[in-house]
Amino acid sequence: MPLPVFLIAAVCVIILVVQGRVSSDLCIMSVVLAVCSYPLAEIGHRIPGFRSVGGAVILNTFLPSALVFYGLLPHPLESAITAFYKQSNFLYLFVTAVVVGSIFSMNRKTLLANIIKVLNPLAVASLVAFGVGMAVGLLCGLDAKYILFFILVPVMAGGVGEGAVPLATGYAAITHQSEASLIGGLLPIVAMANICAIVIAGGLHTLGVRKPALTGNGNLLIMDAENDEADPQVHLPLISDPGRVATSGLALITLYGVSSVIEHVISFPAPLIMLFLAIMLKTGHLIPVSMEEGARWIYRFFATSCTYPLMFCIGVVLTPWQPLVAAFSPAICITVACTVAALAGTGFIMARFLRMYPVEAAMIMVCHASSGGAGDVAILSAGERLSLMASAQVATKIGGFVTVTLALLVYAWLHH
Repeated sequence: MPLPVFLIAAVCVIILVVQGRVSSDLCIMSVVLAVCSYPLAEIGHRIPGFRSVGGAVILNTFLPSALVFYGLLPHPLESAITAFYKQSNFLYLFVTAVVVGSIFSMNRKTLLANIIKVLNPLAVASLVAFGVGMAVGLLCGLDAKYILFFILVPVMAGGVGEGAVPLATGYAAITHQSEASLIGGLLPIVAMANICAIVIAGGLHTLGVRKPALTGNGNLLIMDAENDEADPQVHLPLISDPGRVATSGLALITLYGVSSVIEHVISFPAPLIMLFLAIMLKTGHLIPVSMEEGARWIYRFFATSCTYPLMFCIGVVLTPWQPLVAAFSPAICITVACTVAALAGTGFIMARFLRMYPVEAAMIMVCHASSGGAGDVAILSAGERLSLMASAQVATKIGGFVTVTLALLVYAWLHH
């Protein structure tokens, strides 16, 4: 934001807060979130050392959470942001624009190769992470059963809504315990894992800057020159007809609507359905070139302008500061950190054998430890690789689904 624009906007926000008249409508929230989030991003980018581990994302996610918990964020502001986030479904709009926009913008061969090749290292990285996490947890004096079902599985469960919540429901049904108490213990683990993944992603980005040979700058596979098309941030054509962008935006939103309808029929997560539909449309040559160009512009707009405002919303509304602090334990923190590091390390090492770039492969693997769609956004934003969102969703959603299913089966068998 140009400084004069920021100062004027900041004065307006202060007046609205003092008068208690902060509205949750889109226009006012655009100003409020810009004023709140962009300075934090700028500070995070400028602190030496901190900027290398995703400082901008960490500040925008966890500082608002702490401000809410300690009562330092004005109540009218908190209430308006919460109402806006819940009413607008801002997260799913962002994920739709980034995931589908990046898929529509990618080269077809590269897209299929990315999705298929992610599965093998994901399976190996998960097994290695389980082994490393169990060994570290035992060395820290934790119980093996607790380590497996209440630390390692939540870390790789795919987030909150599709990971921790189904786990708590399943555990409660099997053991006849309180679902609320179980989910209260799982959420801090998910949050800790996401923090570790953000820090590792930021470190991977810094490594890529210092060692350019290790990164494809957003491209996962080491391929021919055509792989440049995989990153929707490059080769943006000049669109003379704004209608192309509007048509693409409507197509993206419609795809999410279709996915939501299917979700109610087959009880499968809408974001994952949307991912599959987008891949089918792209690989089936059903996307016109003009729509691909429009989707690329939509992707760039959301990735450039909306990431930090979204992170600030998530920090205010979804990030649990009190449970995270209450569950802080050196043994648990070390176990979680080593588990996430094992995911990254395995992806980094396996990349060369699968003709992948190590930085991108490791970043996708740590998305297996994210807190869901919001976690993927935070991780890839810290690593400045939002173009990997489609592959990250495979690691988060599919990896989490398999982890939760197997964990509940084993847990039920042990309590039979």
